[in-house]
Amino acid sequence: MPRIFRPNAYFEEELRLGKLFPRELEARNSVLESSFSVLNSFPDSAKVLAHSPPEENWIKYWQEKGVQIPKPILLRNIKQSLQKEKEIQMEEWGKISRWNSNNNELEIDTLLADSAKKFGSKLNQNDWNQESNPDLISYSIRNSKDWEIFLQKEKDRFSPDQKFVLKTEFGFAGAQKFRDVSGLKDLAYLFLKVKREPFLIETWVDRTKDFSLLFSAKNGKYKIEEGTILLNDHKGKYSGTWMGEFSEIQNYLSEMSESFSQVSKFHPNYEGYGSVDSFFYKSEGTQVLRKISEVNFRWTMGCLLLELRHRFPKKGNDLLLFLPKVQNSDPYSRLKIWEKETGWEIFPLSAFFSPYRRPNQKNLIWVRLPAGKTQDPWEEAKIVSESGIRALGP
Repeated sequence: MPRIFRPNAYFEEELRLGKLFPRELEARNSVLESSFSVLNSFPDSAKVLAHSPPEENWIKYWQEKGVQIPKPILLRNIKQSLQKEKEIQMEEWGKISRWNSNNNELEIDTLLADSAKKFGSKLNQNDWNQESNPDLISYSIRNSKDWEIFLQKEKDRFSPDQKFVLKTEFGFAGAQKFRDVSGLKDLAYLFLKVKREPFLIETWVDRTKDFSLLFSAKNGKYKIEEGTILLNDHKGKYSGTWMGEFSEIQNYLSEMSESFSQVSKFHPNYEGYGSVDSFFYKSEGTQVLRKISEVNFRWTMGCLLLELRHRFPKKGNDLLLFLPKVQNSDPYSRLKIWEKETGWEIFPLSAFFSPYRRPNQKNLIWVRLPAGKTQDPWEEAKIVSESGIRALGP
């Protein structure tokens, strides 16, 4: 039975739209397609399903590193490639589809989709988790009645300088909207009446540090795999992941055991990778940990980095970092110079160009840093990012 891995980074959009492969997100998904081609370059790994073949110069760069990138199964050739297969073991970034051997097509699996919607919903998670931070306003808004209840209950707590964050039920990290009290009504109208999308509204707080607990689940048993630092800005926009030796990660994990046990009770039948996102914020001069901001019942960038560390073991610290599109024609030569100048190991997990030589808007870089550095991860990531932008710039 062949194993196929579908890196559907647009998993939440598939849930929201009720259909597979949203065309407008194909280019964005290419980052994961190439990343999993690296991860699955080992014998007996799953075949990667991709929209487009990876760029030849990117493949050559990895060959020089001693890694042979396997050819993906192209989406346009899937019927031809798998027409004789009666059964396929589907593995996905987010579980939602199945292989129909009668018409040789991938289709939404209703049971998987219903489960993903139920437990992946930010609103359902909020209903389950709303007692965790009583000092934060947090409401699931599914209709106009919910909105009126929110206004009636919380209007006395409103202040002119209070801000709120509004998140759609399913959506990408960093896509949330921010408003003060005066702008809430118009945005709520947009969500409920125009877009007809349920949303979550929460107090905006001054986030200071973001962490993520990576877990795996099988046969009803949940296991903590690792802790990571999420490199987000103060509004929660994601730019990278740090994994390695750092005391704050261990301190964070030590505070998460009770909350993590609740996650396993929330979704006892889940199987696969996942993560619990958390953050520290300032409240009356002290640092408070919001232990469960969101639970991802799917792969995450942290899970990808964890598997890369397993497949390519080496002591030290690892950093996944998004860099902007390149401005020169030969970034792979620049990468070699950058490595030589810094002493870091640097790997492009995504190609810098599409197969048609158009520069990609974002590039995912994997940097292996030596152990024992005294610099904290936030400062280290900033140094690496600025260094990369200089190295790959004009």
